[in-house]
Amino acid sequence: MRIADPRKHVLDIWLDGRETRRMTSVETPAERTEMLDQDERVRRLNTFASLLRRRHIDAAIIDSADNMRYLFGYSATAVMYQCCIVTADGAVRAIVREIDEPVFSATSWVQDRIAYTDWDDPFDVLIAEIVKMGLAEATIAQELDSHYLCVRDHQRIISSLPQARFADASGLVLEMRAQKSPSEIEEHRRSAAIADLALAATVSALAEGVSERELVAAGYEAALRAGADNNAPRIVLLGMGSKSAHFHGGVGDNRLEVGQPVHIELLPQSNGYSSRLMRPAILGAIPAGLQSDFDQLARIQDLQFQSIRPGVAAKDIDRVGRDELARAGVRSSFPHNTGYGLGIITGPKLADFARLFTPAAEWKLLPNMVFHMYLSASGISVSETVRVTEDGFESLTRTPRSIQLRHV
Repeated sequence: MRIADPRKHVLDIWLDGRETRRMTSVETPAERTEMLDQDERVRRLNTFASLLRRRHIDAAIIDSADNMRYLFGYSATAVMYQCCIVTADGAVRAIVREIDEPVFSATSWVQDRIAYTDWDDPFDVLIAEIVKMGLAEATIAQELDSHYLCVRDHQRIISSLPQARFADASGLVLEMRAQKSPSEIEEHRRSAAIADLALAATVSALAEGVSERELVAAGYEAALRAGADNNAPRIVLLGMGSKSAHFHGGVGDNRLEVGQPVHIELLPQSNGYSSRLMRPAILGAIPAGLQSDFDQLARIQDLQFQSIRPGVAAKDIDRVGRDELARAGVRSSFPHNTGYGLGIITGPKLADFARLFTPAAEWKLLPNMVFHMYLSASGISVSETVRVTEDGFESLTRTPRSIQLRHV
């Protein structure tokens, strides 16, 4: 499916029936700046610095790519170690790879930075800067849950600063990221609109004999033209026939037959913020059994959505879906979660599993949390990206809740 101005098409979807401000042409996903606005970056930095002071931490080393993107606007590659040192009074110094400095300069507001060459040792640079900043005997927090800090390097930092005290900063930034600001909600709206558009493009490409690869390409093209800026996760996950139950399978050259179910999942990002959408699709007539299973999934998920509001425990919403699946005889067991958090997503992680909807989830919903809620059975899935409102929920994805049918 080709659209003369795909970005305009996304705006039409986003604004249709929604009470929100209208974007001008310079604010479209492909053209707007990636730099955080001043109020937002000051709010985030001040909040994080206050968390450090409250815990009697003098400085923190932030190296998790999604947290760096959230606080400083820059997503580091995992090729060589990069980080930012944040002090309890809000000062920030970045350690970046010299080849990445132009990207850092274009996307981050941080001015104080040290760039190293590929023959420098980034940990020698980091340790030297910690000493220069007068932190050699300070309390320093590290993100021990970071995918960018291996055990060897963590131990090296500790052994190189014998007079310093070390603390764990795991989860501090994740807690800040749980409730989205108005600007973050706008990014989720954009990526949700892109998901809707790309799913429609994928369905439009259904034809007898078309390959999985061709369908994925149709979804990718539509999403990228509309402004998707994924830097790590794939944009489209797809499986057809017996592979429709494979959530995370690879793309092959299987050819579509009439009547085969197709699992389609869209994961586009806008400025790093991911929204997601799953629908089953079929070429030709929908088998009665498949339609019945989908209707049950949609009904059960609607019951879950009706339970969403601030203050409700995640396990209670999960229980609605899990109990109804069993009661309806759709699934006897459901070994995974029924929803998970969304926000900035960077590699190697493909999702934010800090908050999951499971039977053991005691945490409670707050306004402006954003989640990907999904249910599956019999090789088909239905999902939405939803926002918790002050008194309920809002679905940010708008694709009709039905099996996506393409006539032969």
